[in-house]
Order: sequence, then C-alpha cells, then structure tokens
Amino acid sequence: MSRGKPYFAGLTKTKLTSEIQDELKKFDFNQEFESQLISDLIAEKHYYCAQKGIHPIRFRKSFRPGAAYDFEGYFPNHGWHMVSWRQCITPRNELDWIKRALRDAVQPIVSSYKSLHPTCERCSLKPSEHVDHVHPEFDVMANQAIDKLSKTEIDAIFVNFNWWSEEPFSLPPSHSIVNFICNAHETAKLQAVCQPCHIASARERHA
Repeated sequence: MSRGKPYFAGLTKTKLTSEIQDELKKFDFNQEFESQLISDLIAEKHYYCAQKGIHPIRFRKSFRPGAAYDFEGYFPNHGWHMVSWRQCITPRNELDWIKRALRDAVQPIVSSYKSLHPTCERCSLKPSEHVDHVHPEFDVMANQAIDKLSKTEIDAIFVNFNWWSEEPFSLPPSHSIVNFICNAHETAKLQAVCQPCHIASARERHA
C-alpha cells in the first residue's frame, strides 16, 4: 500500500487530537462523511488495520447513552465497523488487554468458587460479593503467563484476533497462557469476600 506521506506526520498527539475533534464537530450523529486525515491515521497507526493494509473510506458517529459517541468506519468488503481513532494516537497497552482477557478466561472458575461460598469467608457476616486472589494475586499469575510470550507471540495474539467480530477482545480457550492461568488457579488461595473485606484484605497485603 502506497498512500504517500500522511498529513498527520509531524503533529503532536495534542495537536492531532484537537484537529480531529474539530473536524468531528462539523457532523451530526449518523451523518456519513469522508476524512483523509482520519483514514490515513487508521491506515498507518491502527494495530489491526495497519497490519492488514486496510482503511475505512467513510465515517459516522453513532449516539450511545452514557458516552460521547461510538465511532464507526465503512470498510470496503466489510461494511460498517467500530474503530478507534484515539487508539491510533495513544496506542492500547497490550499487556493490559491481555490481562483483561486472562481475567475473562478464568471468570468461570471464579464464579464457581463464589457460588460455593455465598457468605464472606473473612468476616462470616455478609454475603460474598467478590473473589479475592489472596495468594498469588491475579496480577502475579497474569504476569507469569505473559512472561512466557515472546514479542512475536504477543503480536500474533492481536493480529489473529477476529477484529471484525462484535465480541470483545479475547484469547482462544486453547492458548497456552489461558491453560497456564487456569492451571495456576488449581493451587491458588482464593477467598470469597464482601466489599469491605475485599478492600481490607488488599490493604493488608500491600501495607
């Protein structure tokens, strides 16, 4: 793909954000429009689109209660799909995304534990609301899992994810680090706790 030097090259993050926001103010919700600036930005900087050599040719803002708007691009051969221009300026934190996906992957284990302990195991007075990873903490297990991946393997996780799906980012159930963190939960110390006890437990560990 050869699109020439993009207009945004050389602009600071603040300046680029301001220019895009000013451009978006010109259009109403659901009004379709074209923007070479945003199209070039996504083609050059979006973690998936840049890898696949694709870019949207039209855009629109969709109203969503509780948020400023959902931003969508029209991709030839695919149609309308949500795409973040902000993540092109301030890229996602890959490790945070993977950690979140790992937390989602162990949710059935956590939910099952909580259902077996309906009363707070710490104070024995209130219903349990959360499951505390007492030892090791979830972040410790997640970091151990991620440390097993090379940069190439991390890149592959994002490139191979079905970005066209409406489902949130996730890891394949058979992925090695999903297996690792699920196996780690077999020996981890978990504790079903109420909200106050969850806060108290975390404070004690980090004191």
